[in-house]
Amino acid sequence: MAPEADRAAVLAAAIAELGVRPRILSIAGGRFVVARPRGPRRDGRYRVKVITAHHDRVPGTPGALDNSAACLQLVRFLAEARDAFNTVVVFTDKEELGPAPHEYPAHRDDPARRSASPTEQGSYELGKVLAKELGPGAPMVFPLDVTGRGDALVLSRAAEGLALRAGWEPWANAAVDSLASETAAMAATAARLMAGRGRALMASVPFGEDLGFMLAGLPALTVTVLPRAEAEALAADGALPAWASPSAPGSRVPATWRVLHGPDDRVGLYDDAAFELVARFLERLAALRVPAMIP
Repeated sequence: MAPEADRAAVLAAAIAELGVRPRILSIAGGRFVVARPRGPRRDGRYRVKVITAHHDRVPGTPGALDNSAACLQLVRFLAEARDAFNTVVVFTDKEELGPAPHEYPAHRDDPARRSASPTEQGSYELGKVLAKELGPGAPMVFPLDVTGRGDALVLSRAAEGLALRAGWEPWANAAVDSLASETAAMAATAARLMAGRGRALMASVPFGEDLGFMLAGLPALTVTVLPRAEAEALAADGALPAWASPSAPGSRVPATWRVLHGPDDRVGLYDDAAFELVARFLERLAALRVPAMIP
């Protein structure tokens, strides 16, 4: 987390020290670090699971929660995983293109600060590469973002709004519906994986790489972590996110998200519960076997 750290190079070196061979890919001006955890060889009868965490951060900020925590958790996963099945880890780039959740109301009408289109994110370009190399619709993508504080897993409901964004790509409605259905099924599966192992809730999450991947044609489910009280309040908001409320915009944004993109996003916010929760989730996800789609 040093201010001038070359994060892609640091991550690649850390992974190599574990005895896991990394690759650094340059895609659309971003640097992506790819690694396969120890485990059985790929089996084409089952879908590939791609677990990601963006390593870039807002310039000049520590970026401990956003998104060093998830990067550290994936390095730990690569160190400890022994039975990962059809699993690929990617540390992604070019995610930080828009404002933080608590900044949305203040900059909603400011073109200079308005959230960038997901097609400008690194996840969109990476998604196109994955779809080409692994087969259309084959990979299932699970981006981890802001996962260092809390005891409740929050699964993004971004797929519900995918149809509203479909105009960015010339897709047929059937393709959009299929992606949304696949992502919803992934969320249901993720929740089942956590049964008896931790709290998992569905909620609107205004950040992450999921829409970029989905617009590239891949189902993707952003996974984040919040303290239980914050997660339950967020999940109870219904279809209209709290930060989009016209009556009191931003007033109910989770406290954890208020430090993002600022100088207070530091390591002191980390807690053991979040790291243990994510480790349990990754262990179960790595063992998951999902039959490949029939063309």
